[in-house]
Order: sequence, then C-alpha cells, then structure tokens
Amino acid sequence: MEAYGAILNIVVPIFFLLFFIEKGFEWYLGKQVIRGLDSVSSFSSGITNVIKDVLGLSVSILTYSWLVEKVAIVHLEAGWMLYLVGFVAVDFQGY
Repeated sequence: MEAYGAILNIVVPIFFLLFFIEKGFEWYLGKQVIRGLDSVSSFSSGITNVIKDVLGLSVSILTYSWLVEKVAIVHLEAGWMLYLVGFVAVDFQGY
C-alpha cells in the first residue's frame, strides 16, 4: 500500500497537467469531450488518497465531516428512497 501512495503522489499532478491540456484542446476545437462529474470524482479520489498518505487517515475523516457541515448546500437523510433515486440518476446520467 505504501507503493500505491508513493505512485499517487507522483501521478496526481501529472493527471492535473494532462486534464488542463485536454481542456485547452477542447476549448481550441470548440468541443466538449471531458465529462465534468467524472473528472471531479477522479480528482477528489486521487487527492483524498494523497492527503491520507501525507497527513494520515484521521485528518481526512475529520476534514470530510467538517466539509459536510460547512460546505454542503443541502442535507439529505439517508434512506432507501435516496439510494434508489441516486442509483437511477447515476445510471442514466451517462446516456
């Protein structure tokens, strides 16, 4: 697992660089190729793993809780209906 963290520390900045190069080509060509939600998901996953490796898991967990309390626009109670709607929405967003 330590090798995984070390590789991520190197690769995440490269991902950002390639992302911005690709966005530049999109702008230049006038086309949209990159899906925003996929990019946010991938970057947040990579950054979370890097932060976890650099600062430790407990800091990541405490930071997430603070972000949910301070930054979240809407608070939804977890229940079967929320998971069902979320599953269907994520499943159909790719079409």
